[in-house]
Amino acid sequence: MRALILGGGEAGRFIAASLSHEAEVVLVDDDPQALAMAEEGLDVLTMRGDVTHRRVLERAEAHRADVAVAVTGHDAVNVAAAVMAREVGVGRTIARVDDPGFYRSNEGLERDIAGIDACICAARLVGRELLRMVTSIDAAFTSAPGGGAAHVALVRVDAGSPFRGENPSKMRSRGEAIARGVLRGGNMRAPAEVEALEEGDRLLLLGTPLAVADLVQRSRSRGRAVLIGGGDVGVQLATLFSTLVGDVRLIEPSRSRCEELARLVPKCTILNGDGTSLAFLREERVGLAEWVLSVTGSDEVNLMASLLTRELGVEHTFSLVHRPGYASVYQHLGIEGTTSAHEVMAQTLHGLLPGRELIGAARLPGTDLELLELRVPDLARPLVPRALPLGAGTMVLAVIGHDDQMRLCDPSTRINGGEHLVVVAPGARRREILRAFHRLGAEAK
Repeated sequence: MRALILGGGEAGRFIAASLSHEAEVVLVDDDPQALAMAEEGLDVLTMRGDVTHRRVLERAEAHRADVAVAVTGHDAVNVAAAVMAREVGVGRTIARVDDPGFYRSNEGLERDIAGIDACICAARLVGRELLRMVTSIDAAFTSAPGGGAAHVALVRVDAGSPFRGENPSKMRSRGEAIARGVLRGGNMRAPAEVEALEEGDRLLLLGTPLAVADLVQRSRSRGRAVLIGGGDVGVQLATLFSTLVGDVRLIEPSRSRCEELARLVPKCTILNGDGTSLAFLREERVGLAEWVLSVTGSDEVNLMASLLTRELGVEHTFSLVHRPGYASVYQHLGIEGTTSAHEVMAQTLHGLLPGRELIGAARLPGTDLELLELRVPDLARPLVPRALPLGAGTMVLAVIGHDDQMRLCDPSTRINGGEHLVVVAPGARRREILRAFHRLGAEAK
C-alpha cells in the first residue's frame, strides 16, 4: 500500500509513523523544518511543496497512492488538498475538518462530502473517546468500534447491581435495546435466552456512546462533572455530559468565549476563571466533582489542572494530551486517563484503509472470547448474517453501514459488502474467519 500524507506537522508525522510499518509513506509539506524532523525520525519519503497544487501532487506520484490523508492545521487547506488528490487519481481521500458547521450530522466521521471519501472531526472523536473512558470506570471492558460510532461495555452484575433480576431482552437506554449478550458460566448467551440477570453474570452492551454511558451509570447518582477548557473538545464534552449528568460546569479563562459558550451549551454552567488556580478551584468547590476532564489546548495547563484537582480530592481525572509520547507521564503522576487527537485520528484512519478485513480485536476479560470488528469484503450478492462464514460460537452484535451508522443485527439484516461487523467469537477462530472473508472477496472478483 502507498499512502500520501498531506501536512507535515505533529499530526501528519504521527499518522505517517503509524502507517510506515505497513505502507510506503510519502509526506508532503511546504515547511522545510517539518520535513527535516520527519526525515530525522521517520522511515518515510518527503517532498516539499504546496499540498493543494496539482503539480506538487503529480511530482509525488499521487496517482500511485492507495490513500491520501490531508492533516494540515487548516480545514480549508485539507479540503482543497483532498479534492485535488482525488482529481489527480488517488484511490481514497481523507481530510481532517474540525469545524462542526462543515458536517451534516453530529458524527465524528462522515463520508462522501465534496468528493472526499471521508472527513474526520478530531474534536468529536476525542470527545467520544473521553466519554468511553468515563464509562470504563464502571465497566470491566469498553471498546469503540466504527471510529466511535458505537460503544461496547461489559458490566458485572453483583449483589447490589440495578441490573440484577432484569430481563436483558427488555432493557432500554434512550429508547435503544442495547443488551447484546450475557456471559454466564463462561458462555455467551443471547439476551432472549436469559429470563433474568443473576449475580455473577456479565452483561454485554452495545449502542450509541450516550446510550451505553447512560445505562452503565444507572447505579450512580447524577453527580457533578467539571470540564476545564472551552475549545472545540470542551464544547463536545459539555454537549455529551449535559444529557448524562445533573451538574456540568465548564471553566474557561476568556470572558468573551464564556459568553459564546453560554449560547452553545445552555444546559452547562459556564465559569470564567483559571483552571490552574488553586484558589479559584477551591472557591468553585471543584473538589466535589465526580469527574474532571482537562481539555485545553495546552499540555502544561491540562497537566497542572489535573494534578490540582486530584489534590482537591477528585477521584477521576482525565486529560487531553497534544504531544505524542507524553501520555505515560500523566499516568505516572496519577491521571486516570489520557487521549489525544493524533491517537484517535490514527485509530479511525486505520479503519478506513483499503484491503484489510480485521479492523480491531480485543479479548473479553476472563474468557477465551474476542470482540472483533471486521470489514465485510465485496460480495458477489447480498447475504444475511447467518450466511456469512463466521462458524459456530460466533455472535454478530451489530452492523456499521456505509453511512457509519450503527444498526443492531437481526436475521433479516442485508449485508452488501464493505460494512463493518461487530462480532463476538472464540479467539481460536479469528484466523479461520479472516481466511473465509478473504475467500469471499476473491469470489466476488
